[in-house]
Amino acid sequence: MGTDTSAVIDRLAQAQHGLVTSAQATKALGPGRKDRWVAAGRLISTQPRVFRIAGASQTWHQVLLAAALAADGVISHRSAAELWGLTQPAGYVEVSVGADRTPILRPPAILHRIRDLHPELAVERHGLRISDPVRTVIDLGLVLPTWAVRDALSRGLTTRLLTIDDVAQLRDALGRKGRNGTGVMRTILDERLLAAGAEESVLEARFHDLVRRFDLPAMSVQHEVWHAGRFVARIDAAYPEAMVAIEVDGFSAHSSPDAFQRDRTRQNRLVALGWTVLRFTWADVVQRPAEVAQTIREALIQASAA
Repeated sequence: MGTDTSAVIDRLAQAQHGLVTSAQATKALGPGRKDRWVAAGRLISTQPRVFRIAGASQTWHQVLLAAALAADGVISHRSAAELWGLTQPAGYVEVSVGADRTPILRPPAILHRIRDLHPELAVERHGLRISDPVRTVIDLGLVLPTWAVRDALSRGLTTRLLTIDDVAQLRDALGRKGRNGTGVMRTILDERLLAAGAEESVLEARFHDLVRRFDLPAMSVQHEVWHAGRFVARIDAAYPEAMVAIEVDGFSAHSSPDAFQRDRTRQNRLVALGWTVLRFTWADVVQRPAEVAQTIREALIQASAA
């Protein structure tokens, strides 16, 4: 029986980076014999309820798995990023569990209690259960500076572990007030769109999202202005009764000399007819939305007073 039980323990350890859990050892050896193995140093405690087999090499992967087994969690954040090759080796040991759980881990393990963990976003890699690349790069916003998250995203795109669309979709699904990881990723993706020149439709969609978020009055979209039977301009958004016009300018559609001149001519015509014209850029809409909303409110107040 001793040989058989030892073989069971060996097989478990080989599949688990030299580790067995207390429950596995008890099942294979029986509670009394397990305790004797621990007392004899044949099972060495590495984390609560997790043991290393004497003689098994100590590795970073082993330390990661020990923490994950002890917490019944998912390897995440900087640990997962290193396993995916998104960051340089640093040897962090980070594990995530649901927010309703409070397992105890020993150093160097770091525990994250995550409200929206979603275990289905974890995958097997190197015999470990880790957060997938998209979830990992978003979670890095909780533990790394923005420049480091930006670098990790670039590595993931270069190695085709993830796409911008995947990251943006999950960011929106996870995004909520107080969750810094998604806020950092939103900033980074906004920067990329700004550098690439956002499409007008994307920019306008973001502007109308701003209108809803800041509870601005309803406005007329793609509003046409006519005077004396002649067409003057089509405005991105307008408050016709207050004669406040709002233009949202993407770089690509307004960067040529001809487009620049047309914009100014149209604006002058609107101003001459008594319109107040507000112009906002992509950077205004995505990086300074509160200022945009306040500017619009002040323009409406002034128009009402006049």
